[in-house]
This record gives sequence, structure tokens and C-alpha cells, in this order.
Amino acid sequence: MDKRISVGKAIVMSLAMHVRLAIYSFITWLTFYLIGLPDYYQSWPLWSKIVICIAVTLAYFPITAASLRKFWHDGQHLKNSCWLALYLTLPFFIYDYLLLGLYLGLGIELVIPYWYLTLFYFSFWVQFPLVAYWLIRAEKTNAT
Repeated sequence: MDKRISVGKAIVMSLAMHVRLAIYSFITWLTFYLIGLPDYYQSWPLWSKIVICIAVTLAYFPITAASLRKFWHDGQHLKNSCWLALYLTLPFFIYDYLLLGLYLGLGIELVIPYWYLTLFYFSFWVQFPLVAYWLIRAEKTNAT
């Protein structure tokens, strides 16, 4: 039996998919955290933070396309890109807030010294739907 979370008659996403995305999200966040040790990129010079932000942004164009194809097979790229953005922003903020805001005592002010993290809380909401749009266009072009 397929356990799905439903809103009215519209099937939104299966519970298994939520779990898969939550795991993907945590592993992704942990990878970024471990790369940034010992102080979550704070000791890195400004130029390297800028370079890594650009590199991550560029890398996430093909990663997003691959993730949309890997996790979903329904062709609803725009909706799915929003789910992906949700799982790669909200949990990241929660993990960062628990670590930096509560544990290190920065509170919500963490968004200023950790601006390079804050950037991705928002940019993925633009970038992922843009990738979805490109996938939809490419599929329409290939279909004709």
C-alpha cells in the first residue's frame, strides 16, 4: 500500500519520499559543515567564501537537474523543484540555528557573520525552479 500525504484529492508526495529528502538534506548539510571545519568557514578569507558561493551555485545547476530526475519520475519539475528547495533550505536553517544560534549563542544574528549560509536559504528558491523551467523547456523541445 502506497502511503501518501494528501491534500484533498491532490496527492502531494509519499511519506517515503519525505524521508528520502530529509536524509538527502541532512547528508548534504553535514558535508558542507565538515568541509567548513573547524569553524564553519569563518576562518576562510573573504575571497574564498565568495569563490565557494559561486562554485556551489554553479555546481547546483546540474545537481538540481540530476536530483529532480533521480527523486521524481512524474515530470512535475516545477512542483518538485519547490520540494527540493524546501528540503535544502528549511532544514539547513534549522541545523544552522541549532548549532550556531543556540549552541554557540549567536541567536538569529547568525545570518550576518554567516552570510554565505544565509545566501543559500534564499537563492535555491530562485535557482531550483529556474532549473525546472529549463528541464520542462528541454522536454517540450525534444518531444516535438
